[in-house]
Amino acid sequence: MTRMTRHMRFPRAGSWLLGGLLAIGSSAAWAQTLTLQVPSRGPSPPTMQTAMSAIEFDAASIGGGSTISVDGTSIAVADAGCAGVACKAVGVSPTGDIATVTRISGTQRARLDISYKSVFPGNFCAPTITPAGLSITLELTGFTFGAGRGYRITSFMAPSDASCDIAYVRVPTSRPSISGAGADYLGRLPLNIVLVIDKSPSMDWVIPGSPDKRWDRMKSSVQLFASVWDAVGAPPPPATISSEGHADDRLGMVLFGGTAVESPLDGLNFFKQRGAIAAPWAVPVAAGLADDTYIGGTSIGAGTTMGRARLVPVEQLVGDTAVVLFTDGEQNNPPCISRQGEVLAPVEKPYPGKPPGTTYLDKCAVAAAMPSSALLTLNGGILARDVLPRGPIFTIGLGEGGMAASAELLDEISGETAGRSAFPNNGVAMDNSFVDNLVTHLKGGTVSLLDRTLGDLAAGTPASTPFNFIVDPSLTRVTFVLSWEGSAREAGLEIRRPDGTMTTAIQNAAGPSFRVASVNIPQAGPAGDWKVTVRQFGTAGLKYQLSAYGVESRLGARVTETPRLGTASPIGVVAEVGWEHGPLADLPAGAIRAIIERPGANLGTLLHDAGAQPIDGEIRNDTSPLSMKLDQLIRTTGLLDKIEPKPVGEAIELKHVGNGRYEGKFDATNVGGRYRIRIEYDWNDPRTGTIRRRDLAERQVPVIPTAKDSAVRVQREPRSADAVIVITPRDKFGNYVGPGHEGGFNVKIDAGTIAGAPTDNGLTGEYTIKVGGLAPGDDPKVSIVFADQVLRDGPLSSLGTGTEPPSHEPWWKRWWWLILLLLLVLWLLLRRK
Repeated sequence: MTRMTRHMRFPRAGSWLLGGLLAIGSSAAWAQTLTLQVPSRGPSPPTMQTAMSAIEFDAASIGGGSTISVDGTSIAVADAGCAGVACKAVGVSPTGDIATVTRISGTQRARLDISYKSVFPGNFCAPTITPAGLSITLELTGFTFGAGRGYRITSFMAPSDASCDIAYVRVPTSRPSISGAGADYLGRLPLNIVLVIDKSPSMDWVIPGSPDKRWDRMKSSVQLFASVWDAVGAPPPPATISSEGHADDRLGMVLFGGTAVESPLDGLNFFKQRGAIAAPWAVPVAAGLADDTYIGGTSIGAGTTMGRARLVPVEQLVGDTAVVLFTDGEQNNPPCISRQGEVLAPVEKPYPGKPPGTTYLDKCAVAAAMPSSALLTLNGGILARDVLPRGPIFTIGLGEGGMAASAELLDEISGETAGRSAFPNNGVAMDNSFVDNLVTHLKGGTVSLLDRTLGDLAAGTPASTPFNFIVDPSLTRVTFVLSWEGSAREAGLEIRRPDGTMTTAIQNAAGPSFRVASVNIPQAGPAGDWKVTVRQFGTAGLKYQLSAYGVESRLGARVTETPRLGTASPIGVVAEVGWEHGPLADLPAGAIRAIIERPGANLGTLLHDAGAQPIDGEIRNDTSPLSMKLDQLIRTTGLLDKIEPKPVGEAIELKHVGNGRYEGKFDATNVGGRYRIRIEYDWNDPRTGTIRRRDLAERQVPVIPTAKDSAVRVQREPRSADAVIVITPRDKFGNYVGPGHEGGFNVKIDAGTIAGAPTDNGLTGEYTIKVGGLAPGDDPKVSIVFADQVLRDGPLSSLGTGTEPPSHEPWWKRWWWLILLLLLVLWLLLRRK
């Protein structure tokens, strides 16, 4: 047996000449020894360590009797004709690492999954890895490689403390790597994504401030998502250029209202595979969304359940999985997503100003809230741990689905599953939400947002000022994306190389309100400043957004924030940055900055101040009273502009704390609502050259009320068996929690009974708690908890005593009578003199 050991690092794209000559020079199978390096990612906690790696060997041939050895433990590779469990074999290395070898039936490919149990004696959140990391010897016998053949590797870590028994988050920096001659690095492993799309009747509404229906614009946004994934991962001409994609990448789609249905993208097959097609998904996605028949109700649980269920058969064999969940409303049909221990208690909610009996049935209401530490559940299982297969859920909430309690739920879903949330309020923002979620999931060192700009071409203006995109040599492909408001418009892109000459894109795609164009680097032109001009082919004017996404070969980055947020609690921002396979430490000062955008006004306060106004117009099918009020205020009061996040203060520098980890903190969370965090990477460093990247996150900051600032009134007639408690939760900044949060209360009483969950029929954020079964002399102890805050805990008769919130008016308005009296006394004294 020939034994070769080469402790050298492979580049992210391309191959070592020696390895290619060795492989091509002999057609016989021979033994190859490779070294798998698993670096430490820094101190744990707070950093999650690499828990497992999946390595796919794509060979010219795999002979009979082939094996893969892991630190001396030899594991047989099944024949190409195997099926099912016969394709798998498991071994344990001398140090305790668990290795599974899977022959991909009918191919010359085999996959090695290594779980690093040698450094995780318990779960994947508690490693004992040494600072130097691991070095594992892999020996392949019976494999023949050649030109264009080699290996793919993707590594994973635990998503959060909520799910420590399995690793499904792609490691973004300090990634494991393989060195040794004879096999080329080919990229990542396959990715499987299911789009879970809301098709409830409210999707027939128009987007605020736009002539487009939600459903029509959503079709365009999903087509854009598919077109961008087509473009960044398309098999490149010529074949020697590294591609981001994998032939086994798959896309599926589920549509839901009160129930969920599959929308097959490949004939009768649910999934459409990338294969060797340049644009496999855009056309099937458009066809799958062509039917405009809506599905009554809204059950994000049904959509999520079906989406994940369709991923189960592919999870173990062809790569990591993700769900992109889009909704424009509140969940109201089971299966419902709720916290551990919460019990569903369906409730009829009246529409203010409508005849008695005109109600909305919320089947996902809960009897009492559990603490925020309780994890989300679906169908009785923990969403992040028990609802298989486990993987990130990326959430998008449009309109009412991105406001109030619905938005907070979507933020929690993505947070607990290591996904990302977005809350668009117009068509262009919705385009970004879909594409940016794709990019975030591909952040395992493969795709990044290079830059983005907004523009507005006036009527009669044919072209924009050219926008400059910095393209550095570490990028292998750049995809330019143009999207605009209004589908009845036409626009295009003019792309110029750094020398000013125009270039033709290798791949183009177009939809009702978008254009996509890709170029390979350096084949289409060298690194440098590329200029892109937007041209409109009409006279009506054009509001547009232009973005550029790059396929990475060396840079990796990931941004995370404080998991649970609330008013008065700081937002911690962490950026992990790596170059090649190691951390990128000690970048120049100011290299990474966070720009925080905060809402101008708190939504709950605006809804409270609007009062209990009647709902105007016809009640729309399956739409909640709160959604109707929100829509009414959006149309009549400019609500969206008031709650839109806007930059506040100076940019926050993220400072290096070690191992390529950069941290910063924002303290001024004094307004509840949607916050936007923009990350700017801008530096020039000898190790990397000039780098410019952008990242974006959106989070919900709930109002956390205090006992001191929350008002309570108690209404009880003498000797009555009934009482009414009215509580208005508010925080120390004067932000009202507002309506829609009935499920956030937990009320207990030690005598009598609580008649159901609190209600807010006026939609003002004043919640009514009904008490019954009291004896004449009873003065029971009542506990009212909201968002883990004890707002009241004492005898019923004293709940409202001394608890009115302080006025936020100027002091002189509250004490005008005393000032007037003092002035009168002073005037009398002066007269006597």
